[in-house]
Amino acid sequence: MSQDRWQEVKDKVEGLGLKLKLHLEQEHEESEADTARRDARAALEEMGAKLQDAVDSLGNAAKDPAIRSDVKDLGLLLRDVMNETLSTVGAGVGELLKKTKGEMASGVDDTGADDDSGADDEAADDTGADDEVADDGGADDEAAEES
Repeated sequence: MSQDRWQEVKDKVEGLGLKLKLHLEQEHEESEADTARRDARAALEEMGAKLQDAVDSLGNAAKDPAIRSDVKDLGLLLRDVMNETLSTVGAGVGELLKKTKGEMASGVDDTGADDDSGADDEAADDTGADDEVADDGGADDEAAEES
């Protein structure tokens, strides 16, 4: 009978030990999660502080007369260069428009061919010779590919 009682004690101690082990593992996992949360929060706070320092630094730089002067000079230079570039582009576009308008009025396009008067186009369309040659050439190419 005493052996049975000692077996019961042993079983109870083993069960209690298992419960305690699981409890400690759970606390350890929670502790790791808490540590990760604290680390993430600290990293975010540090990043926020560095961002604030950068903004403060830019604000201080904007108050510096030498920086303000350099930024103003850069702005004026950029404005002048943009004006020159846009004037050059505008003049080029204007010349192209004049040339195109003159060509349209004279009936000649930039290839030297006649415009859409239609006289030459109708003659070529009436014969149909160009269309037939193109079609025959395509047939020959298909026959060559088959053999």
